[in-house]
Amino acid sequence: MDKQELRQFIAHQLDTLENRKQREQQIYDQLFGMPEWHAAQSVAITLSFRNECATEEIILKAWEHGKHVVIPKVVERQMRFFDYTRASRLVENKMGIREPDETAVERTLDTIDLCIVPGRVFMRNGFRIGWGGGFYDRALASYPGHTLSVAFEKQLVPIFDIEPFDQPVNQIVTESEVIRCR
Repeated sequence: MDKQELRQFIAHQLDTLENRKQREQQIYDQLFGMPEWHAAQSVAITLSFRNECATEEIILKAWEHGKHVVIPKVVERQMRFFDYTRASRLVENKMGIREPDETAVERTLDTIDLCIVPGRVFMRNGFRIGWGGGFYDRALASYPGHTLSVAFEKQLVPIFDIEPFDQPVNQIVTESEVIRCR
């Protein structure tokens, strides 16, 4: 299957996923027990979109533990990151993704300890297929911090073609395991 076919296949898998809330809680439990989570003073994370693993609980836990949270926004074909607090105002972009408004304070990704990277499809070696823009791959190319993705087991596939610019994550957290990718 090509990348678009894989995205469609996984979208169907996620649309028909049983026990979603229980599976999400298992993912959160795995994540919140990780040393990388505990060590991070700052976290970059997306606001969940469509049928991805919900990230609201992760953001709430980060705030509860005094972690600095930033969320991304695409500006002129470049992924940039902005402070996110309970008081932040959001706007919806043309894809329906909630992003920071023009009052948000920008931060550079290299100042963030942990980047939780979204994706649609994953291989156990950390490579991922996102929504197709390559924004995270470009942003992560020089990122010195730790990367991980939260994903349901159904999002794992044995193999897909990778491109020279693709950036793998360090770990994938699923409902049943933490996969150390590199």
